[in-house]
Amino acid sequence: MKHLAPLVLPLALLCLVGCAGPSVSPDEVLAWRGEGLLARPAEQRGMRADDRAEVERLRNADELDAARQLALALVAEDPNVPELQYLASRAESDGLFLMDSSDKRSRNLAAESARQYALRAWQLGARDAAAEAQLAWTYGTTTHLQPMFERSRHARLTIDIAERALGIDPEEPTALATLAVVNLRLQTLPWIANVMASDVPDSSLEAAEDYARRAVAALPSRENRLILAKVLVAADRKEEARRELESALAEPARFPRDGALTPELRTLLATLG
Repeated sequence: MKHLAPLVLPLALLCLVGCAGPSVSPDEVLAWRGEGLLARPAEQRGMRADDRAEVERLRNADELDAARQLALALVAEDPNVPELQYLASRAESDGLFLMDSSDKRSRNLAAESARQYALRAWQLGARDAAAEAQLAWTYGTTTHLQPMFERSRHARLTIDIAERALGIDPEEPTALATLAVVNLRLQTLPWIANVMASDVPDSSLEAAEDYARRAVAALPSRENRLILAKVLVAADRKEEARRELESALAEPARFPRDGALTPELRTLLATLG
């Protein structure tokens, strides 16, 4: 092993330089939110309850882009309503599923915008299971934006918030999905991330599978079934993963994000033969 010693310091330095996490500033997030923002004339603004219902209708129809435009317009019009902050956060999270995976800038800005909206909703008093679960989800999707030595703490905070949501509603699907994804990611960290990580939260593929199956039972969306399939692939149970994906695709799209996620399900299924 002595002949490897000279490589250790250069590798560590490369990791410190390359793993600092992409920077997303508050000004960039504000600019991102302003891009294409739907500014509605006062006479076009409906009753607040009607507007919220329209966001839900659009989302349930899998019209995620239209739902996002309306949700962000509503929160810009009335930024001190916690439910509108929550709707905007969820809309930004939805938007991630519509973006090309190669568009890192937009994905990072949307993820951080979603986290800030969710945190603001919490600060304004949104403490129900759905709001807590959305906050946990957004922390999970921004872990990669943290410096390497902060990621373990960020993951632990994600877990704590998700467990807080489950303390309110033990079958909250977003909280369950969040915990499934966190356990899966911790179990499949690249070797260099394991070398540099410290105080990593406990995790297992068994826990990831349990949370994923509970999420599917609570909400049998293609998103949750995709998470379960990825856990099964990581556990080298590819035939079970293939059956899960085939079953999900055989059923009609019924839930938000189902349509947006269909190509990813098909791509993963193709890799499994």
